[in-house]
Amino acid sequence: MGPLFVLMIWAILFCIISLPLGLIGIIIANIYSNHKNVEVKKAAWFFAPTVLLFSFVGLLVAENVFYGIITGSSSAFSTDFESINLNKKYELYRIDASSWQIGTKDDPQALHGNIQEILNQGDTIVFSAGTSNSYILANLNPDQRGYTVIDSASTTNVLWDKYTRARGIDRYEVYTCDKYYWRYRQFFSICALIFNIFLFIYIFRRFKGFWKRLLIEDF
Repeated sequence: MGPLFVLMIWAILFCIISLPLGLIGIIIANIYSNHKNVEVKKAAWFFAPTVLLFSFVGLLVAENVFYGIITGSSSAFSTDFESINLNKKYELYRIDASSWQIGTKDDPQALHGNIQEILNQGDTIVFSAGTSNSYILANLNPDQRGYTVIDSASTTNVLWDKYTRARGIDRYEVYTCDKYYWRYRQFFSICALIFNIFLFIYIFRRFKGFWKRLLIEDF
């Protein structure tokens, strides 16, 4: 799914959500009008919740796109490609919700597919992956493109339990690919969310006169 498809989905979502949000705006307008004993511009109140919501979400999307550009990872606006850097050389990615793959940034061909779990400890990156009839545990080569198979077994749990116990590593440091991907995106997303909340509060408090003229009759 490319950006055009995503825009179409957003447009449909906008239309579906607009009506109930508009009705909520009218209800709030009536409550405010009765409480403050003022006439309100109901048309403005009808559209205000929808515009507010999608302005907030749109800003979040723009920030995530910018984050993807500066980090060299995928942006939130692209739904057909997800990627996150493992280090300066390797990345974890998937296309069209297929299985996770590992590759280098300068080579489009996957180094290995069907990646299950990742352990990233700086220069040491270990991953488990499915093969035709079993699973392998492999270490990415830091100097040249490729990996070294450490062990193989019928399940990934057997591989990781053996590997982590032998090296005194906490098993919780091993992440599934989905969790690894969101682990490195969620901190930025949470910070962006908090920033946007304070930004919108500042805008509303800074321009109170403008909002009153927009929403209240004869202000």
